[in-house]
Amino acid sequence: MEVLEEAGLPAGVLNYIPGSGAEVGDYLVDHPRTRFISFTGSRDVGIRIYERAAKVHPGQIWLKRVIAEMGGKDAIVVDKEADLELAAQSIVASAFGFSGQKCSACSRAIIVEDVYDQVLSRVVELTKQLNVGDPAEQATFMGPVIDQNAYNKIMEYIEIGKQEGRLMTGGEGDDAKGFFIQPTVFADVDPNARIMQEEIFGPVVAFAKARDFDHALEIANNTEYGLTGAVISRNRANLEKARHEFHVGNLYFNRGCTGAIVGYQPFGGFNMSGTDSKAGGPDYLILHMQAKTVSEMF
Repeated sequence: MEVLEEAGLPAGVLNYIPGSGAEVGDYLVDHPRTRFISFTGSRDVGIRIYERAAKVHPGQIWLKRVIAEMGGKDAIVVDKEADLELAAQSIVASAFGFSGQKCSACSRAIIVEDVYDQVLSRVVELTKQLNVGDPAEQATFMGPVIDQNAYNKIMEYIEIGKQEGRLMTGGEGDDAKGFFIQPTVFADVDPNARIMQEEIFGPVVAFAKARDFDHALEIANNTEYGLTGAVISRNRANLEKARHEFHVGNLYFNRGCTGAIVGYQPFGGFNMSGTDSKAGGPDYLILHMQAKTVSEMF
């Protein structure tokens, strides 16, 4: 590419080009010598890349291959036959680890009504115990979010959440010396509410009540995303039902919905969560290669 040659790098060798995605993204995606694109980021940017990569430019003699790992609106479903302490611990860890800045973070807790109040109460209790502050300190559970733009976006969603649900804890931010947001829990949120549908990418979790387990799965699938999800249940029949009917790329039973282990839990989702390319799996390397068959007759 010209940009590489101007930087003194041989064409085809790219380690890192500084600059925002808005500055260099379209150029790199559109260039006729770009052959493969591996992207991790938001839904909207992923869609833009997928669309632009499909166009063949003058001098381009191949179809560009795209791997896209986009957003998520991940849910933990809690059955009435569940270890409720495990459920609460899983929701808190998955929602607020890394300040909720993970595409796999739990941003929806869908609880069968029989145990809704108990799980909600325990999650609020555990959340209030979390320390927010300097991540270099051993006692700190949650540090700041990444920058001012992220802080502003998350705080805007918290304001939306105050209109859509019942604020149970958190809801406050402080950007005087960093971008700190208190872990936030909203209760009694409609499954179609914005904070139940749109990726926030911050320490905010919304609780929704389900009539029964089938209704809980219906709510869990009521999103355009399909990245991760978890089910907390002692009912084997319900776990098997979820195995087939909970439509996410990474599904976990009786644990949180984050923390896939590379090589053990290949990671990737479908629908608007991406191309389900399963990073860390045995087939992932093949996606970066071009197959060639050679035959010889003697």
